Amino acid sequence: MTVPATPKFTESVIDADPRDGYYLQAVDIDGDGRPDLVASGLSRGEVVWYQNPSWTKRTIVSLTGRKPVALDTADLTGDGLPDLVLSHDYGNCMFNCGPQDGKISWLQNPGAGKWNTPWSRRHVADLVATHRLRLGHFTTDRRLQLAAFPVVGPQGGAAGVHSPVHVMLYDLPDDVLNAEAWQGRAVDTSHFTVVHGVVSARFPGTPRPDRESFLLAGGEGISWLGPGPGAAPDSPWQHATLGTGVPPQKSPELGRYFQGTGNLAVGRIGGRPCAVIVTLEPFHGNTVAAYVRPNGTPSPFAKPWRRKELKVFAHPSAQYDAVGHHVVVADFDNDGDDEFLIGMRGPAPAQGVWYYKLDAQGNTLVEQQVSTESTARIAVADFNGDGRLDFAITAYDTVGYYRTKAPKVRLYTNAFAWPGPVTPPPGGDG
Repeated sequence: MTVPATPKFTESVIDADPRDGYYLQAVDIDGDGRPDLVASGLSRGEVVWYQNPSWTKRTIVSLTGRKPVALDTADLTGDGLPDLVLSHDYGNCMFNCGPQDGKISWLQNPGAGKWNTPWSRRHVADLVATHRLRLGHFTTDRRLQLAAFPVVGPQGGAAGVHSPVHVMLYDLPDDVLNAEAWQGRAVDTSHFTVVHGVVSARFPGTPRPDRESFLLAGGEGISWLGPGPGAAPDSPWQHATLGTGVPPQKSPELGRYFQGTGNLAVGRIGGRPCAVIVTLEPFHGNTVAAYVRPNGTPSPFAKPWRRKELKVFAHPSAQYDAVGHHVVVADFDNDGDDEFLIGMRGPAPAQGVWYYKLDAQGNTLVEQQVSTESTARIAVADFNGDGRLDFAITAYDTVGYYRTKAPKVRLYTNAFAWPGPVTPPPGGDG
């Protein structure tokens, strides 16, 4: 058996004073073939981008007091450059938001020569507490679609925290520049609560493998959600439970009980796609678990997966316990198998990024901390073009949840893998 490579990454600082920290995504904003970074935060309310390789910081839009939460990217106008879709106006927090809280907008890339110009913002929809967004082709290849996932039910507030969320699907309008709103419909209104992690892909063995579907991390654990076998765009959607996560446990920090799963990523191991899912459990939780795909099933989601607990972080203090926030997957060592990164918010020692290399049975081959800094989101790409996947992080700095003393945006360049062809994960993975 080949001895796994020891992970090594070289740290540098992209932004020493962002004064915010929540979301981060790799995307080639200027179309030069090099992945840039888009970042946003709930405290200052700015969405910015950092241009690779100088990492010059530019403002996309300022939403002071309006709390941008999540984003995804695609070319919406057909000019060859990525635009953004953004959720914002989140309300005070997930425990204190009303039916009026939750907006979705799209932001138009101004194009070459206009990088210092604020991007135009246009309305997409109102949707209470929208927390994750995914662009793709979910029921049709004819037009791009947007899937939106609230974190609470439509009534908002305390009553909405454990009520089913309304998963919405919106069609890109024919005239996206002049449409007053995007046409949408609910695809599930009764099965999922506290949805915090979303992965979308064209998974093999699903009723429509030619369409993207979803793996969700929420109060029910790990769930698959996607279109059924019908060809019509409005055919009923189906879902399946792959694992139930952890039982209800009280968070002293948040003063509430949470269960299930909080974030996830699914990896390819031993030549088998969808071989292992790694999770953080429950919502903002402190448990890392691996779920192993069962053998002998034509679909990866036909039966529950076998759960194996990898690590339980001790609560860092009596005040703080809700420490885990993000999971991503990619082939960092270029050996053909995926590895996982776990992003922990903090405070220390439950703070930083942990690297996991697993075998196809979910056994740990390598577990190593590769960053000690507060981590809200991880973005993966080959940022320096050397044929090895790197990662970037933004700290967690959100009023009402957790404030990092000195939030920064950092880059970790891969210093251990053999160079080769690389495949970065989807920008919104996890």
